[in-house]
Amino acid sequence: MNKVLTLIGNYKYLIALLSVFNFLLTPIHVMLSGFSPAYVVVINYTLVILSSSVIATMKTAKITSYILGVLTLSVIWLEFTNPNSNSILICRLVFSFVLFACFCIILIKQLINIKTINLQFILGPILGFLYLGIIGGILFESIHYLDANSFQLIKGFSGFSFYYFSFISITTVGYGDITPLTAPAQSLTLVMNIIGQFYLAIVIGVFVGKYINTKSK
Repeated sequence: MNKVLTLIGNYKYLIALLSVFNFLLTPIHVMLSGFSPAYVVVINYTLVILSSSVIATMKTAKITSYILGVLTLSVIWLEFTNPNSNSILICRLVFSFVLFACFCIILIKQLINIKTINLQFILGPILGFLYLGIIGGILFESIHYLDANSFQLIKGFSGFSFYYFSFISITTVGYGDITPLTAPAQSLTLVMNIIGQFYLAIVIGVFVGKYINTKSK
C-alpha cells in the first residue's frame, strides 16, 4: 500500500494530466462506446476530480480539496439522476468553479517551491493550463444558464461545447463555429483570451529563468 501511495505521489501531476486529457476526449468515448453522453461525462469528470485531489500535499490543502471534491461529485451525480433541476445545476457550477480554482492555487504554490527542472515542473504548467480551460468552460456554461441567447451554438450542442469553446478561446484559435453574442459573453471571452496569452508568457519566462539558474549553479 505504501508503495502505491509513493508511486501516486511521484506521478501525481502525470495522473491528473492524463485524466484531464481523458475528459477532453469524452465525445470520442461516446462515439466508440455507444453509451449515454451524460453517463460518460459524469464518469470522466469524476476521474478528473479524484485524480486532481491527490495533488495536494499539505494537510489543510488536502482536507479542503477532499471536502470540495466530495461536494462537487455528490452534486454531479445528483444532476445525473435529476437533469432538469436548476438548483442542482447551480450548485454544480458553483462547487466546480471553487474546486478547480482551489486546484489552481495548490498547483501554483507547489510550482513556486520547485527549485529544479524536473518532471513535475514540466507537467505542472501544462496541467494548470488545462485547469484554466476547465474553469473557462464552467464560466461560459454559467453565462449560458443566465442568458440562453449568450452564444450562437452549433447544432446538437451539449455542456461539453462550452469547454471546447473555452480552450479555443484561451489558445486564441477562434474557429467561429461558436460565437458570443451578448456583452457579458463577449467580455468573458476577451478575458479568457488575455489570461491564456499572459499565462503562456509567464510560464515560459519562469521556466527559462529556473533553467538558467539551474545551469549556472
